Amino acid sequence: MLASVTSLLRPLFRPLIALGLALALSACATLSAPPTPPERLDEVLETATHTMVEATPVLAEYGPLIPTTVVDVDDLNRSSTLGRLASEIVAAELTRSGLRVREVRLRGRLYIEEHTGELMLSRLAQRLGIDQGARSLLVGTYAVGDERLYLTLRIVRIGDGNALAATQLSLPLTNDLRAMLDGW
Repeated sequence: MLASVTSLLRPLFRPLIALGLALALSACATLSAPPTPPERLDEVLETATHTMVEATPVLAEYGPLIPTTVVDVDDLNRSSTLGRLASEIVAAELTRSGLRVREVRLRGRLYIEEHTGELMLSRLAQRLGIDQGARSLLVGTYAVGDERLYLTLRIVRIGDGNALAATQLSLPLTNDLRAMLDGW
């Protein structure tokens, strides 16, 4: 009698066992791979800057360095809150890494256009850097895609314009980044 009841109930329990197994495997997959939070501009820039400095120990020989505003790749005379903030974050990380970073805004000799910043991707870069007593410049560009923001940063030797170090990165284009892009 028990054998006949078991054979009758077995087809009913198979789907329940399969469902329980599927739920257990799903829970394990969720626990082992938690969703990653969106990348933050400051964290990504700090990591990229630290990596660039570690990969190029010669940078310390080319100080002091002047950080300039990261500019729009399509218009080198245009920047945004994002470009100015990116430069500030990178300058802070360069300073923490032991490089000598000159704060040019403390001197009255460098013209800083309101809402733009210290734009150095021009022919005047060498002259302005020498006037400020610097041996290298931090320069960079950003580009805005549909879903991502792309940034490039370079440390350039003033004497000959050669890049001493460079890095590039991209971030998901979040509402936070859009807000800092002044009109994108």
